[in-house]
Amino acid sequence: MAMQEQVPAEETCLICGRHEVEGIHICNQLICDSCQKRIVETEVTDWKYKYYMNKLAKLRLNLTQCTKEANVIHAGTGGEAGKH
Repeated sequence: MAMQEQVPAEETCLICGRHEVEGIHICNQLICDSCQKRIVETEVTDWKYKYYMNKLAKLRLNLTQCTKEANVIHAGTGGEAGKH
């Protein structure tokens, strides 16, 4: 009997709302790779900067949940950056 590879579940991106598999997790909330790239590349003088900051403000709502979780950082689909 061959073992089947588990396919990661899709999650909803905090910024764009699309269902994605890959991205970063902050306080158990996904920011997809494309949104992460756009956030990093946006100048603070650009009108989109305020838009992204307003979306990221939603992270504060789950701050209590975030501090209760183990201090693990997940990156990509396998959480390679958080493995200790």
